[in-house]
Amino acid sequence: MDIPVMKSVFPNFLLKDFNMFDEIISLKWETVTDFETWEEHKNLYMEMKSAHNYQILLECIDVQFWFFRGNGQIPGFYIKDMSVRGYENCSRYEIGDFEEECIKFYCSDIVIKNFTKIKF
Repeated sequence: MDIPVMKSVFPNFLLKDFNMFDEIISLKWETVTDFETWEEHKNLYMEMKSAHNYQILLECIDVQFWFFRGNGQIPGFYIKDMSVRGYENCSRYEIGDFEEECIKFYCSDIVIKNFTKIKF
């Protein structure tokens, strides 16, 4: 996962700091074909906002073990890099929330597609 976009605004940004995003605005699924192996996988576009008026669009690549319930409020949102624990490529990142367990899934990579400050 490449987070220089986040570091350009928050120089000390770490994976644990994704907890600033606490509301899901939209979820969109896309089926993608790997033209080398001809395998299909599902990508998830997840748009979220923070209480501090930031909005982010994440593309989660090759989503596995998807679970979601609730109204879109995500207290305690997190992204964990599981590769340090020896997890395979398809489960490199664990995404979820540790307070209400409203969302949880694994994916092979995460791309920040957009990150903006919301202007009123």
